[in-house]
Amino acid sequence: MQRNNISQFLWLALFIVSMLLAPTYGVHLFNERVSHDLEWWGHRYPALQLIWVVGGLPLTTLLVIYRASGYFGREPARWRILGIFILGGIMELVVKHFVATPFPPNVPPPTGYRQLILWTNIEPSTVFAWLRQLNPSTAGVHHLSSHLLRGSFPSGHVFRITYAYGLFLSSKWRLVIAGVAAFCVVATGGHWMWDALGGFLLASWGLEWRSTQPKGRVMVNG
Repeated sequence: MQRNNISQFLWLALFIVSMLLAPTYGVHLFNERVSHDLEWWGHRYPALQLIWVVGGLPLTTLLVIYRASGYFGREPARWRILGIFILGGIMELVVKHFVATPFPPNVPPPTGYRQLILWTNIEPSTVFAWLRQLNPSTAGVHHLSSHLLRGSFPSGHVFRITYAYGLFLSSKWRLVIAGVAAFCVVATGGHWMWDALGGFLLASWGLEWRSTQPKGRVMVNG
């Protein structure tokens, strides 16, 4: 138990350090270089855009609820897993509001992917867009949407993918899936590499916190 507490502290400390470094010039140069190197992949392979579906809020939330409910009642429920997921999402939004960073150049998805991505990613900007469609005269909606999230750090998709899928994977496979997610979100222009690192660290902290409870079954062994 004490070892888990130390690990929790280390993951959280690493996340805080990465958050403090996110707006710095050196990190921005690193982000630009990696983004430039990976952008070709995003244009060449549109299927990488599916990362926004795989890491979208609806699918990952369903996976977390499935695990937290004890596989829909087949094992004792552990709702703490869902609570940590929600807390991580709140932390993501708070950091994006207070830590201002430049946004990466986006690689627009093809038409066939665009609608699928829209309906599987319930982000604050999407909610505000729906509100504007329902009532275009709503005062202050555009202003609020443009000032709510002032940065792209951390990546919510990398956080959700690492946490939700990591509930069923060993630590080695969590790292693999986080690496794939990081590659995809950077190649498609949705995030910088540093954003992806922040999402991974946040998820790792949550998974370590979750592991203080008795462990459930693992679907993929490392």
